[in-house]
Amino acid sequence: MGTMQSELSFEEELNAEVTKRLALMEDPAYEFPERMKKVDWIVAGVLIVVSLIVVELATLTAGGM
Repeated sequence: MGTMQSELSFEEELNAEVTKRLALMEDPAYEFPERMKKVDWIVAGVLIVVSLIVVELATLTAGGM
């Protein structure tokens, strides 16, 4: 039964945080972040590819799959 109580507590905490953040974003003075530019997408893509290469090399050198 302790798990059920912790789930309720987590849900209540989550709902309170969501309500707080929604109120913050609905404020007319809230400044939304800039949209990602083309260079941001390119950098993200390059980082993903490099990460996948590093993981693949680490897997191969460790003798995995």
